[in-house]
Amino acid sequence: MNDLSIIDKNAHYFVLMHPYEITAVMGVIITTKSNLSRPKWVECVIDESRFKLSDGYRVQLTSLEPGYGSEVYYTGDFISMIKRGDVVKKEPDMECVEETWKEPLTPNVHLCHRAYTLKIKPKK
Repeated sequence: MNDLSIIDKNAHYFVLMHPYEITAVMGVIITTKSNLSRPKWVECVIDESRFKLSDGYRVQLTSLEPGYGSEVYYTGDFISMIKRGDVVKKEPDMECVEETWKEPLTPNVHLCHRAYTLKIKPKK
């Protein structure tokens, strides 16, 4: 039995998602999620329009950011993802930021890295 007390249905969660890509082929618009794009930590809410959390079967997270849609997880998998840190409950002032850093390979060559990370906004 899944411990549903781990899931706060009123909280916001961050989960890595790929954006939708829109393609037009011969006048037909096709919307897909592609794993070719870089995943981003997207703020989501639990959406109970299809699955009730109290049923303990599935959890649907819907993105608050346009272009990312929603993801559906089995409740047990969702709980495991929270425990592993693959799903992060939003803390006050937490946001997704894109970071860039350089790694020196040789004195004249640097490898540039870019990634989305979760950080707490500094207080002003």
